Amino acid sequence: MRTFTTLSLGSLLTQALSAAISPDYHSLIWKSNDQNFWAPLGLNTTTYALESPAGTAPEALSKRGRSSSQGHQYLPCTVVTLDDTLSSKTLESIVNQYRAIGDDVWSEEQFMDCLFVQSSKKSRTKVDHSSLSRFIDKNKVSDVFVSKAYNVKGLKTKAAVSSVPTNYDLPNGPYVVSLSDRGQELDVTPVYGLHEDAWEAFMSGSIPHNAVAGSHLTLQVSIPGTRAPAIIVPSRIGSVMASKESSKQSSPLAGLRFAVKDIFHVKGLKTSGGSRAYYQVYGPQNYTTETVEKTLTGGAQLVGKTRTIAFALSAPANGKEIDYLDPWNPRGDGYQTTGGSSSGSGSAATAYDWLDFTIGSDTGGSVRFPARFGGLYGYKPTHGIFNQTGILVAIAEQDTPGFLTRSPSIFTRLGKWWAKDTPLEDAANTPMPTHLLYYADEPALVQPEAEAMKLAFFANVSTVLNMTTSSINVTETWLSHGPSNGEPIPSYMTHVYSDQNSIQFYENIGKPLAERYAELNNGSYFPADPMVNASFYDAQNSTTIARLPTSIRKRELFSDFWNTWVQKPLSKTCSESFFAHSYHVAPGAEKVTYTPVGVVTRYYNGVYTNFAGIPEIVVPIGQVRYWSRYTLREEWQPVTVAFAAAKGCDLKLFELVERLEEAGLLRETLAGKVAYHTDEVW
Repeated sequence: MRTFTTLSLGSLLTQALSAAISPDYHSLIWKSNDQNFWAPLGLNTTTYALESPAGTAPEALSKRGRSSSQGHQYLPCTVVTLDDTLSSKTLESIVNQYRAIGDDVWSEEQFMDCLFVQSSKKSRTKVDHSSLSRFIDKNKVSDVFVSKAYNVKGLKTKAAVSSVPTNYDLPNGPYVVSLSDRGQELDVTPVYGLHEDAWEAFMSGSIPHNAVAGSHLTLQVSIPGTRAPAIIVPSRIGSVMASKESSKQSSPLAGLRFAVKDIFHVKGLKTSGGSRAYYQVYGPQNYTTETVEKTLTGGAQLVGKTRTIAFALSAPANGKEIDYLDPWNPRGDGYQTTGGSSSGSGSAATAYDWLDFTIGSDTGGSVRFPARFGGLYGYKPTHGIFNQTGILVAIAEQDTPGFLTRSPSIFTRLGKWWAKDTPLEDAANTPMPTHLLYYADEPALVQPEAEAMKLAFFANVSTVLNMTTSSINVTETWLSHGPSNGEPIPSYMTHVYSDQNSIQFYENIGKPLAERYAELNNGSYFPADPMVNASFYDAQNSTTIARLPTSIRKRELFSDFWNTWVQKPLSKTCSESFFAHSYHVAPGAEKVTYTPVGVVTRYYNGVYTNFAGIPEIVVPIGQVRYWSRYTLREEWQPVTVAFAAAKGCDLKLFELVERLEEAGLLRETLAGKVAYHTDEVW
């Protein structure tokens, strides 16, 4: 039995591992001359490749095969932590838990040739030699490393058994052990999954920064033979097992991974706002936005930042971008829009099964519209519940964070966690509304199959949940009870969105950016997308400035109208009803569709939710066929519906999703080309 005199741990071992999914490569962190190197490591091959910002690779990682010329060996290994006797029973229990997690970084095939066993106790712990030997031989383990808490001297096994000199507190999961027989030294480094961002949804990947509490580092990896950088994702095992072991803190999001729209500040990361100029002139942030911090506290692992329409102004520009190109939507023929402005968050949640959810923002539909185009669950909260500090402003009186996911169970779990310790919990114990209110004057969906699907779904909801139904004609109700003296909503609310958006953008972002950029670039005006320029100059227009107080007052009056006559509160059930309708549209908003440049002056379907400050969700209910002029065949498009509730009744919407999932009316959608399984294999 070998006893190692030195155990050198990689610099990132202390971080909690909490996420990953079916990678083609695994990743190894290596420390050399005080530089961290990320090595794409194919454990099923004999090739070790390295991409390093420092330049030269450590000699050992430049070699092929399991051993290098300097005697180093690389062993894919599983770290387990025990709080009881080291025996076949305790090891089998831990391994069974690993299997149940369904991790896609760790696998028995790749990582069970080697075991690294550590104890949660500081004192000596019992070892059942005979059963331990049986476990090792049964599972064909070739190398075993044990901490000093275990006395394995005399263990009878064909495996190489090694004792390390002290106890360690490594997160559970997959690692690579590098050892040198001559120096009696070993190094243990965590293994990560690497995934190419093929749909260009990300601004950058990120990892936790151990040297600075609560901070992250911008980091991604270039995998040989791929075009786009790869996002680094850790194993689920460490996070899930840590949450089981901890009795001090609730971690309902343990094992989940997420990305956040790049208008949210994250400590240690730059915020681009979708602008090259903004990214250039502002450094890494020194704090994390509250909703992102709460998500991290819940146990989820941040893996990067997603792209956004520049400063969340409007929708994808379809090739007119001066800053960053819009992401792609993998659904159907691949030409359909992602929607905006949370375009990257929508694209990533739609495209990647290694990502569980994404965070976006919603000022006029920017979470709900990407959910519509991706066939996702999307949440726009009650305005004013969540702290907006650290989120680039669009319209402060309408801005809300939100999130998107393919899974109804993750949707409700995350929604309840966000609501924890907020005023939303005041309605937690009230009964759910028992009435569906249909939007009578919303036009029927253009595709007959989608319209039939929508109506059948709502009928099933009312039947399964024993709900009463009625309809409201919003147009007629407005003309009878609204503040406009008979003027229709679209004309009355013209300029309300754009006046607020342009001036708040200019005052909070545009003007300071222009001044700072000019200081650093010899007086130059900053490069900007056409929509940014339109808003910048609209804000300085004397007519816009003079009209702003009226536009603000119109928004306030509209909010009073909607919350009095349409989405009424009710003390017994929080909300008198669920407002039921659909944002679904037929294919047409495509990557090649011409998009006129200009500020958003018009009133449109969906913005009333933001004017009124009420919560709304989008949920997928199925998919329909359409003919693609690009692929020259029929493709599948997801169909979604929406439910809104009165202010502060967000938890009732999550309860609705929970009950509809239990009834089988809602289910998880797939990542990629189709939202649900079809007869064809993609």
